[in-house]
Amino acid sequence: MTVSDSIKVATPALHLLCGLVPWDIEVFGFPVAQITELEVFDAARAARDYAPIRGWLERQEVRVLSCRLPHDRLRESMFLEAQGLRFVEMVIHPKLAKLESREFPADTLNIAPATADDLPGLVAIGERAFHFERYHVDPRLDPRLGDKRYARWVRNSFQHPTQRLLKIEDGSDLVAMFVVERRSPEAVYWHLTAIAPEWQGKGYGKRVWRAMLRRHREDGASEVVTTISARNSPVLGLYATLGFSFLPPDMTFHWVREA
Repeated sequence: MTVSDSIKVATPALHLLCGLVPWDIEVFGFPVAQITELEVFDAARAARDYAPIRGWLERQEVRVLSCRLPHDRLRESMFLEAQGLRFVEMVIHPKLAKLESREFPADTLNIAPATADDLPGLVAIGERAFHFERYHVDPRLDPRLGDKRYARWVRNSFQHPTQRLLKIEDGSDLVAMFVVERRSPEAVYWHLTAIAPEWQGKGYGKRVWRAMLRRHREDGASEVVTTISARNSPVLGLYATLGFSFLPPDMTFHWVREA
């Protein structure tokens, strides 16, 4: 069954739900879609049952289609490859639990909710600080799309109903920004974490991350979870140093319409 902004296939061989992504469409200026549900029961017959998806992508003039799968969904990943989607990244989910039992050194860094006056500087960090993510590394896409996407994400988080945009300052210097969400009384999710490019390599990484963890512990949270690209080896090392464990990773695939 199809509707204007989504399509569902449910057959004995294939279950698939795909829809347009309004947020990315607004940023990029062209149709973007995402597969949000996928189960392959019979690979040979599923390829035939995928035909309505191709027609929907054509009618919607979709230029980029993405799908994220748990790392062990190999049947589905092979199916996606057969339909022209290509692996572009592995993402890892660092987790630190039992914050209440951990010690984090005091620091002079100031962490505070962003104000409207802070927004231009924080948006600039979002636009310039990310380089390892899928829209930056897919060679078929202009990496400036990734810059626009993260800048818009930071801007939207300022008035988001559940996400909070935080600034981290050292004296009068804006050195970092975090977009965080309290998903339960005990759990915090870090959506975006970034040191301003001009302050990278100057020892702020561990200081900022520890200061954020200390803040969450003082606010009564027990655990922090986030998501990062497996390509970002320096930050992976930082999380390991801070005692984070790593949840099972996910694979990301892109289909990009040829010009």
